[in-house]
Amino acid sequence: MYPAAATLTRDILKSYLLEMPRGHIFDLTYKLFADVFPPGQSDAAAREQLRALAEECGCDVVNNTAEGRYELTRRAG
Repeated sequence: MYPAAATLTRDILKSYLLEMPRGHIFDLTYKLFADVFPPGQSDAAAREQLRALAEECGCDVVNNTAEGRYELTRRAG
């Protein structure tokens, strides 16, 4: 029997982003985004919540629509 998959929450995402080294990129797929920020990609409020969290953690956000993910990059310095 396999262990249950860990669930990504806002608190876990925030913790990870704060601990990332400068310049590191966290790929947040649209599926994971919808799990953490429902209802997901189509909702402007959810996208703004992601941007606010990223800003709080010192990260830039790029919406990579071609690959269906957000790239959260920890700012240098």
